[in-house]
Amino acid sequence: MTPSQWPLRFVPRRSPPLWRAVLITVAAFAGAMLIRGLLLGLDQAAGVSATYFPAFIIATLYAGQRVGWGALILVMVTGYFGPTAVISNVSRNAVLIQFGLSGAATVLVAGALREALLRLGESKAAEAEVQASLIATEQRFRTLADSAPVLMWVSRVDGTREFVNRAYLDFLGLDYETALGFNWRALIHPGDLERMSALEAASIASGGDFVWEARYRRANGEYSWVRSVSQRRFLPSGELAGYIGVGYDISDAKQAQADLTRINDLLAERVQAALAERDEAEAALRRAQKLEAVGQLTGGVAHDFNNLLTVIIGALDLMQRHPTDEARRERMIEAAQGAARRGERLTQQLLAFSRRQALKPELVRVDEVLVESEPLLRRAVGEAVALTVAPGAPGSISSIDPSQFEAAVMNLVVNARDATPAGGGIRVETHTCVLQAGEAEDAPAGDYLCVAVHDTGEGMDADTASRVFEPFFTTKEPGRGTGLGLSQVYGFARQSGGAAVVESTPGKGSTVRVYLPLAEALAERAQASLEAQSAGHGPTRRILLVEDDVSVGEMVEAMLSDLGHEVLRAEAAAPALTILEAPGRIDLMLTDLIMPGGMNGVELAHAAVALRPGLPVVLTSGYTGETLGAAAQAPWPLLAKPYPAEALAAVIEAVMGRAPETV
Repeated sequence: MTPSQWPLRFVPRRSPPLWRAVLITVAAFAGAMLIRGLLLGLDQAAGVSATYFPAFIIATLYAGQRVGWGALILVMVTGYFGPTAVISNVSRNAVLIQFGLSGAATVLVAGALREALLRLGESKAAEAEVQASLIATEQRFRTLADSAPVLMWVSRVDGTREFVNRAYLDFLGLDYETALGFNWRALIHPGDLERMSALEAASIASGGDFVWEARYRRANGEYSWVRSVSQRRFLPSGELAGYIGVGYDISDAKQAQADLTRINDLLAERVQAALAERDEAEAALRRAQKLEAVGQLTGGVAHDFNNLLTVIIGALDLMQRHPTDEARRERMIEAAQGAARRGERLTQQLLAFSRRQALKPELVRVDEVLVESEPLLRRAVGEAVALTVAPGAPGSISSIDPSQFEAAVMNLVVNARDATPAGGGIRVETHTCVLQAGEAEDAPAGDYLCVAVHDTGEGMDADTASRVFEPFFTTKEPGRGTGLGLSQVYGFARQSGGAAVVESTPGKGSTVRVYLPLAEALAERAQASLEAQSAGHGPTRRILLVEDDVSVGEMVEAMLSDLGHEVLRAEAAAPALTILEAPGRIDLMLTDLIMPGGMNGVELAHAAVALRPGLPVVLTSGYTGETLGAAAQAPWPLLAKPYPAEALAAVIEAVMGRAPETV
């Protein structure tokens, strides 16, 4: 026990039992008696003070003020009434008062001293308890920190370590004291040092915490990726005291990230290769599908033209065998002409599908054309199926060929009629819409007029719906359709700058939508009359006929001669220019578009007009191909093959009506 601790051991925190207090008091008085015997040389008053006051102090300190007061009262009573006077030579009252006051002061001081000693003891006990708690807490923290698998440290503001855990020591390979003073920045990889310094400066400037990743050198000399997180710690006054941080090895995560990046790159390469293979396979599939479509197309065309040629050849053969049978000849001529017209329609449908037919676009109000076609559509549908025509785009204008549009709508309605059972319905409607890029095949984004034909028929599955626009593909029974109706619709829509799409669900009917680009305004155009004159074909003209096909040239020459015109023949552009350069009257040039020799009909027409300004020109072709654009821009009319003599006469008269008499 230290000198500062022994008073605390003598003064108990709790009052002792009564018997112990009495025992201590008696012992104190016994000691006082002994002291009194030693002090016989003093006067009686001094002897009393020297004898009893220490007893009062001891009793009060040990047992409390109550025992001290009791001892004081006991002494005063025994000293005043005892058989032997404690104080005999002075006034008993004055002595007792003086003794009582001194004793009371002694008890009070001793009581205050006891309370002070008790409080001091409690403070010492609390301090010892706090100290023990701090030691236990620090031990628990150190145990916890040492058991953690991550690096942990506590540092000052300048970065000097105040505490590090076992994982930190193992990472550096140093003892505790050496690690506290070690410059940890020396462990940073040279390639990361500049970046780390910049991050540290930025964190200090912003007053934020430190979070970074860098490579640190381990005790074995190898570098490992460590992610560090340091948070600020403050003193009770609010002043920055330093940082407390943790760090953990992320080398495996970095390696996994690098492996993942490498795998992603490899996967991207393989995906790219797979996509390339897929594109190549799709291209091969498209080529195969095109070949299949071409094979189906040529087979269908051959079949239909063989039927037509059978009629024509048979009719000509019968006329040749029976030249004098007028009635038979007329019937055969009508049959041959009918077959030829069917062949013409078949050719136009093929050109529509290939988008190479010679359209004659006009700015028209589509709803008006649809309303005008309604009676014909109703006759085609019949009474077994209900037809509803609902124009919903009044005033909407599109640049289309009206006749081809009517044919397309008729094909759609007839197709819907054949797919709809009795009692079903067909609805034809129009509305304006806005298409996004790629929404309807490859039609460009913009404003469109949609012509939709709905039916309540059996519908189609996805595979069938994907082939409905293929030429000669049909779901009808043999002999009920050619398979070119929807192909004509598709070709007309694409050639008009739009698109055609089909939607169908088995058991719920089908919908075909034709999207036509909207025009901004309706242009007023004067339509030239192409009616053939019923009486005569006008005056005789001197016409230059340029046709590379000998059979066609002979036929057209015969038609022109029958119309009363004089014909000059040329089979290519070069001989035609020679004739044009020579002197002589030429009233009109009728030229084919596609010819050998490197110059087409449009180029020949320009050269002819340059040689003979004002020369009337009529272009003619059954297949315009890439020259369709040039022909459409040319100022001369285009007469589509095949054509009858009446159409030829009408176009000649129309052109010559605007031309000088002689060129």
